[in-house]
Amino acid sequence: MMILVHAPMLSVLGALVVSLALFDRTGSLWCLFLAPVFVLGFSFLSYKEETRGQWPVLAVVLLTVLLCTLRIICVLDHPVEPPKSVQVEGTVSLVRPWGERNTVAVLDTPEGGFLLKLRFATLTEGMCLKVEGITRPLKQAGREGGFDEERYWRARGVVSGLSTSKKEHLPPMWSLPRFRYALYRKLVIYMPPLTGAYLRAAWIGQRDEDLYKAHRAWGTSHLLAVSGFHVGLVLLLISFFLDRRHVLLLSALLWGYILMTGAAPSALRAGLMVQAALLGQLLGRPSSSVNSVCLAAVLLLFHSPFLFWDVGWRLSVLAALTLTMMYSIEGRKAWVWFLVSPAIALITFPQVAYTFKEFPLVGLLLNLFAPFVFSAAITTASLFALLRFLGVPFMPWFLSWVEGGFKLWRWGAEGLRSLLPWTISWAPFIAWIGAGALFLLLCRFLRLPAGRTAALTLAGTLASFWLF
Repeated sequence: MMILVHAPMLSVLGALVVSLALFDRTGSLWCLFLAPVFVLGFSFLSYKEETRGQWPVLAVVLLTVLLCTLRIICVLDHPVEPPKSVQVEGTVSLVRPWGERNTVAVLDTPEGGFLLKLRFATLTEGMCLKVEGITRPLKQAGREGGFDEERYWRARGVVSGLSTSKKEHLPPMWSLPRFRYALYRKLVIYMPPLTGAYLRAAWIGQRDEDLYKAHRAWGTSHLLAVSGFHVGLVLLLISFFLDRRHVLLLSALLWGYILMTGAAPSALRAGLMVQAALLGQLLGRPSSSVNSVCLAAVLLLFHSPFLFWDVGWRLSVLAALTLTMMYSIEGRKAWVWFLVSPAIALITFPQVAYTFKEFPLVGLLLNLFAPFVFSAAITTASLFALLRFLGVPFMPWFLSWVEGGFKLWRWGAEGLRSLLPWTISWAPFIAWIGAGALFLLLCRFLRLPAGRTAALTLAGTLASFWLF
């Protein structure tokens, strides 16, 4: 059972993904039965007779998947039901555009999060409010599919919508959302437009819509979402000043950054993955990067099963699995980097094309060097911005050069886009190849023989199309 040797949490993640994909069709009892069955199936497909110590690991994995499935069933079958009318006090933790004309705000209260829909952006993060109103259910996806508002906001701790009849502002108190809003104002006031937009995305997870649309057209929108790229960059910068033996301090700074950026699913996945590696180093135990990705994904599903339907969670896990499996197979060879971008694009294509309707081809080229460019650019911009806030002279002049660099990137990206203006829409054949590539990579990672690899790749691809 090579899957239990190389990445035991991979079988747990696979079983939970299959169970959640079937949840709407089969119900909770079938999921409780199917999850351990799929673990056994994943395990015996990679069985290798001469490998020792497989059975105790299998018992632990089965117990883990049963506990996770029970937790998921409890959350999905018994969601929090707020009273019809509420009178609560809380803090606004999130304000963002919603649709073409509306704005939404999340009010964190002891009873859970409430979603307020506003015609105008009359609230800011960190405001303390006392509200009275009537709760309203969040919209669900119809039978034909589409966006499921309920699952999206449930994954973010929201229990209900709220139509307010009375709203009273309370005296401000210190809170993380208030600090984030203060930082947002500083970045808007003191930074050049493009530099400020990139730093707001990297520092506090605040997305500029115009900049996001441009990166979507270039196929590099993942650079604006706080994920493994940003978490890894922050960890690298911290490591210059702290030895990795200071695990507690490294962990505190790492999670402080993740909370500062709004704790998006992709950032939480990256943080948990790094945390697992740090703990393994502290305990003197080697860690598998693939197993760390799966452990992080399982912990997030355990905490909030609604994340399974979150596009950010899915893309983050798929990209991280592709990256870690490729480096586990081929090692840190330079040529692997040139295959990573096409491999991630191919494997995530079914989800990207289905959700965003198209995939820009220019992204395949830009993503070969965009991480290096933005690692240097964000680091330099962050350093100059901090010095600017401290009042160091000449920083506005240096920041104007950084702004010029971001404008140069935009000019270059638009130029390449004009040379490669084509996009790929949803196509079943390409989606089929993408699903097959994922299973082929998985089989290579588990070092399965050719016959079993071909059978598992074909079966896994067929099952993916049936499930999703």
